[in-house]
Amino acid sequence: MKSIGVYVLCSVLCLIYAHPTPDDVEGNDRVVGGTDAPPGAAPYQVSLQGLFGHSCGGAIIDRDWILTAAHCVQTSVKFTKVLVGTNLLNAGGQRYAVEKFYVHSRYNNPVFHNDIALVKLKSMIQYDDLVQPIAYSEREIPENATLTLTGWGRLSGTGAMPNKLQTIDLTYVPYEECKRLHGNSENVDIGHVCTLTKKGEGACNGDSGGPLVYEGKLVGVVNFGVPCALGYPDAYARVSYYHDWIRTTIANNP
Repeated sequence: MKSIGVYVLCSVLCLIYAHPTPDDVEGNDRVVGGTDAPPGAAPYQVSLQGLFGHSCGGAIIDRDWILTAAHCVQTSVKFTKVLVGTNLLNAGGQRYAVEKFYVHSRYNNPVFHNDIALVKLKSMIQYDDLVQPIAYSEREIPENATLTLTGWGRLSGTGAMPNKLQTIDLTYVPYEECKRLHGNSENVDIGHVCTLTKKGEGACNGDSGGPLVYEGKLVGVVNFGVPCALGYPDAYARVSYYHDWIRTTIANNP
């Protein structure tokens, strides 16, 4: 089997476990293959922003809590802001300062596992039509379910980062099939949700930490993939698998 390059889908510093072969690398025509999200379509969507602007996505799950990927918060709280309430990275919305990051204690142990984190804000988010929390699901996802991904990730592996939030519908891939399509890699485990429709559609650098939604509830957080949309499943932290960790972390840090 040919080598598969799997990257954490961040926008600046990305982790690689193997280099893609020339056959893996080609341009993609447009999240990749998505469309502009209408204003207010994903009022739970946030942008984690550092010194150089957007770095990752995330989702509002309470007035002062954001759920994202652990690899998205390997940085300083001091220089991180959370942008809410806009589909545009360069216009509108409100920015909130961060009080603390809470990273899963077994993040990256083994590699690519437990890639989930909570961001506690210094002040309460003000809700309105464009800013709302999303409930996170405890349910299992049915086979062939259609899941919705949103994000400001690059439009192709070497393409630009959009100013407008992108949205795309993707098909759920069960754990066993996801693992098989990744060459039975140990990087995929039961703590992941996977999606795949076709080559040219999926997550890309900058989508990390962003929300995957099924029937109005948060079911996944973007973790890693073969960048970008090259025909392999994208992997997300399975929110139902981490439900107790999310709930107890919030309860123990009011």
